[in-house]
Amino acid sequence: MFLELTPRTEAGARLCALARSLSDQFSGEAAAHDRDATYPHEHVESLKQAGYFAAPIPPAFGGHGVDSIHDLIVASTILARGNPSVAIGVNMHLIAVVNMVRRWWIALARGDERRANGIAAALREIVDERAVFAAAISEPQQDLTRPSTTASRVDAGWRIDGRKIFCTMSPAATALYTSVTFRGDDGNERYGYAFVPTDAPGLTVHDDWDALGMRASGSNSVSFDGVTVASSAVTGGFLAGEAAGYMERNLAAGLFHASASLGIAESAHSHAMDSLKSRAAGACEAPSTQAMVAESAIELAAARAALARGASLIDQHHEDHPTSHGSPEELTALFGEAQAVKTFVNDTSVRLVDRALTLAGGRGYLNGHPIARAYRDVRASAFMNPLATGRAHEFIGQVALGLEGSLS
Repeated sequence: MFLELTPRTEAGARLCALARSLSDQFSGEAAAHDRDATYPHEHVESLKQAGYFAAPIPPAFGGHGVDSIHDLIVASTILARGNPSVAIGVNMHLIAVVNMVRRWWIALARGDERRANGIAAALREIVDERAVFAAAISEPQQDLTRPSTTASRVDAGWRIDGRKIFCTMSPAATALYTSVTFRGDDGNERYGYAFVPTDAPGLTVHDDWDALGMRASGSNSVSFDGVTVASSAVTGGFLAGEAAGYMERNLAAGLFHASASLGIAESAHSHAMDSLKSRAAGACEAPSTQAMVAESAIELAAARAALARGASLIDQHHEDHPTSHGSPEELTALFGEAQAVKTFVNDTSVRLVDRALTLAGGRGYLNGHPIARAYRDVRASAFMNPLATGRAHEFIGQVALGLEGSLS
């Protein structure tokens, strides 16, 4: 029996206990949703009732007050053991909320009451309206720092036009957290985010998700055809093409993706161990079996350690920079570390699930078995930006060589 990751704060411990309860609830229904490729709306409703979508929001605004990236990541691994298709959607929502909370803390530390009050109102609204954000970020042939989806100024506010893919949790979302390119007051193109209600005229969520794995994730494509939103709906913004701005917004995103991979691997490993122990006496005594189990134990320990370190580095960065986001050099180094962790955990998790299938034997190969589902699901994170595998290796190599890390 080896040690799992554990939270470091009281708020994190409460969230992890909640994640464990929800994960146990979801696991019993995950196979049916995977088989039928149906969206688990009942799971999202349970998450709403529990206030899970407000986990990073301070208690003063009605949230759980989990301000540790490490603890949010640990809870995400637990949630993914029950149903990773749901967990990856929750993770993408949390990435948006974490960024909002981070900006609220910086505004407070700077004494910028006007900005702090504005963000606080938005955080309260998330809690009061039980908001669920689906990330509308990915695009075909994507330039990460310059979305092809645009926001144009009109009399009513902004007009949004474009198309997104892999919009996870879109069937249950109340709003789409949409990356856009817009023209700033200075005339320069900027990268920003538009919060678009899912019932907005001109927005279409296409029922087109049909994939090898994560079949219940609802990762549909969405299109924006002259969608109008209020002036306040487009927020944030950094110069289009600016790598540092993108990296700051996505420091923890890769770790959230990796947390789902690790949760899948942990679940598959657990099922394999149960399968071994249920066999005839002596099944666990074969030297070849013990060697494979040892390899999995070693890789689980390494993956957990890497993920914990990556999350802790981001927590430390936030603590060291209460009034700013840090320098481009610091952001590049930290983003590179997070991408290295994501890549390692993803690759290791695939090997762990493959080995779990070998250890479980033929029963694990049958459709409906949790390891068969894990075998398909665990491969999804390799395609998730930031950064997909090929791009991640290029970026990590550039940073390791002291070159400028490119996201294009």
